[in-house]
Amino acid sequence: MKTPLPALVGCILLAGSASLAAQWPSFRGGSASGVGSGNPPVTWDLAAGTNVAWKTAILGLGHSSPIVWGDRVYVTTAVSTNGREAAPVTGTMEVVGVAMARDMSEHEWRLYALDRATGKIL
Repeated sequence: MKTPLPALVGCILLAGSASLAAQWPSFRGGSASGVGSGNPPVTWDLAAGTNVAWKTAILGLGHSSPIVWGDRVYVTTAVSTNGREAAPVTGTMEVVGVAMARDMSEHEWRLYALDRATGKIL
């Protein structure tokens, strides 16, 4: 089952911004402050596509921080090798808003490179 990565929302909003001059080389950006340049929208609607440059379905739960470098966005994910995607278990990490999955199967780590302008998997 392919599901959009909620973690990509912030990156997607920033990635399409032409005024984003700096790279985003690591978790929370180059200075680890979480502050970037640009003028991203303060509201968006994923279902309607309002203020969303693009969204891409990625296998797995993908709780990683996107890396933006040049014309690429890099994300990682872990995909179960048993062929079934585990459903997120809500209420497990409410403080940080991350849903965990109860899946004890072996996982395969994947790195995806996406086109920064379109979100297409390269």
